Amino acid sequence: MKNNENWALMMKASKQYYQLGLSQDEIAKNLYISKSTVSRLIKKSVELGYVEFKIHSFGETDEALQRELEDEFGVRCVVLPTLIDAYSVRLNDICAYAAGEVFDGIEDGETIAFPWGKTIEYLAANVTEPIERFKELKICMLNGFLNGSIHAMRAIHIVEKLSTMLNAKGYVMPCPLLVQSAEMKKMLLDLPSIRAIYEMAENAETAIISVGPFDMQHTYLTELGADVVEHLRQFDGAGNLAGRTYDINGREFETDLTPRLMSIPLEELARKRLRVCIAVGEHKARAIVGMMRGGIINRLYTDANTARAILRIQAGLGAAK
Repeated sequence: MKNNENWALMMKASKQYYQLGLSQDEIAKNLYISKSTVSRLIKKSVELGYVEFKIHSFGETDEALQRELEDEFGVRCVVLPTLIDAYSVRLNDICAYAAGEVFDGIEDGETIAFPWGKTIEYLAANVTEPIERFKELKICMLNGFLNGSIHAMRAIHIVEKLSTMLNAKGYVMPCPLLVQSAEMKKMLLDLPSIRAIYEMAENAETAIISVGPFDMQHTYLTELGADVVEHLRQFDGAGNLAGRTYDINGREFETDLTPRLMSIPLEELARKRLRVCIAVGEHKARAIVGMMRGGIINRLYTDANTARAILRIQAGLGAAK
């Protein structure tokens, strides 16, 4: 718009149309302009981003696929229909559904641990109503940052958003994900500020996670350097979580990186009372299978296309280990 007067007129037309539900004829009379001008102003408000639309279509679940996954793996599953083959839409629908129920079984005074990443970022974005019943809740990160990466800023944003909406105290792990040596890790853990968060993640009652594939393409592991990628290619991996890589049965690899990782081991994760995985995409199916076969997670949120890919992989492997 050219000036504040035109902007104000556009906003008046848009608010009357979208918020008050008035017809374009009524708005034209109210603003003393033509109906065609009202239509143009409303369209422009959408084009400029002043008006956004959200489609809440994630209320129905695919009960048949849920039962099939639960019977196969013994893990409680929520499977939403795949209504459109666009990853961001699928991910947002799953995270919106999970945001509406995943905190229901958490008791006040507990600690919830999260990794950073796109999925948890989407989950945080979909917690739109404050949950006021919590008074003593804590949330913390499961792992350190990627040095010099935007992931660091996302992690801080996730903790800030969730701590605000859950009325909780939030903590980040103030260190790199991968340090130079095992000795460096020990030195960092000798620092009270870092040890406190690391132990908080170890002792958390609940972990809400996602997983990454092991294809060395769709994973942040490539950001750890070419030497890291080359080393990991030696392993027949299924997936990764917070830098921890594992096989199709959920067994964590003991790699050259393991002693240098500032994240809790998968065996520690598997001891938590509630271990929720939110993951979408056929490229993540093998990683999800490893989590379920290994008993690392006990609740899964995914969509129908991913669920079918999981079942195809499992059918080729035999019974869960």
